Amino acid sequence: MGDSVSEATRRLRQELYSLLDRVVVIRLSDGSRYEGKLKGIDVDGLTLHAVLEDVRDSSGNEIPKVFISGSRISEIILKEKAVFNAKEFAAYVVDRLKVRPDAVKIDEILNAVRFLDRYVVSEKGVEGSGPFAEKLYSVWQEYMESKSKPRTSVS
Repeated sequence: MGDSVSEATRRLRQELYSLLDRVVVIRLSDGSRYEGKLKGIDVDGLTLHAVLEDVRDSSGNEIPKVFISGSRISEIILKEKAVFNAKEFAAYVVDRLKVRPDAVKIDEILNAVRFLDRYVVSEKGVEGSGPFAEKLYSVWQEYMESKSKPRTSVS
């Protein structure tokens, strides 16, 4: 049973790490809440501590940064859906640029893709320089634009 517990813990941490740099609402056990960008988390045993930036509290006050003790956290709510999907983007690049699949590594925790062990692509853009980085950037722009267009149904 030890393996299933560690797998469950690994998945929970992966989900938590995927919330980094995203807008969340943290509701506290006393009913108050903070909304802001999740900048850091620390799992200490059964307690989860969090750091938010550009925060608005329950009263509407704006606060630059808040450190929240995990013993006070009741729930964490994701406010925005990720536009960038690392697995989907990797497949998109393999198809569009004919990159060999073995030259692509997906980091699910960071929601990023590494190409040729040299270029990293995430929701924030492309890290790296040179002709291939420029091609990746243009495919990234195309991908992000396609993700942000409202879907219309044909009737």
